[in-house]
Amino acid sequence: DDLGILATLSWFCREFQITYSGISIEKLIDINEDEVPDSLKTVIYRISQEALNNAAKHSKADLVHLALRKSDGKIELAIRDNGQGFDLNQLLPREGFERGLGLTSMRERTELSGGSFEIQSTLGKGTLIKASWPL
Repeated sequence: DDLGILATLSWFCREFQITYSGISIEKLIDINEDEVPDSLKTVIYRISQEALNNAAKHSKADLVHLALRKSDGKIELAIRDNGQGFDLNQLLPREGFERGLGLTSMRERTELSGGSFEIQSTLGKGTLIKASWPL
C-alpha cells in the first residue's frame, strides 16, 4: 500500500523471476500511479500474483507478458503466457473442486470491484488473463 501499485508490480516481477528463473517477464506499464484508483490497487496486485503463479505452476511457459495500461476510458490488466494452454470447457466446471479457486477468485475480485474479466486459452498456444475497469 505504501509503495503504490506500479512499484509493487515491479518488485513482484523481480521476485518472481528470482524464484522462477526459467520464466522471463516482459512488463509494460503505461499508466501513472495517480490514474489507478486506490480501490483497485490491491485487486490488480492479487490478480497479477495469481495469474503469474498459475503460469509458473501449470503452463510450462518460459515467457509471460504483463501489461497494465489506460486505454479507451478503461484500466486494463493483461497477463499472457506462451505456455501449453488448456481447454476452458474442461477446466472451469470443476476448477473449484479439483484445481483450487485461482481463476474463480480472479474473476470474482474483478467483478466485485466493478470490472470485467476474460480468459482466453488455446491448447499449445498459451493463456491470456484480462481484467478491465471503467474509469
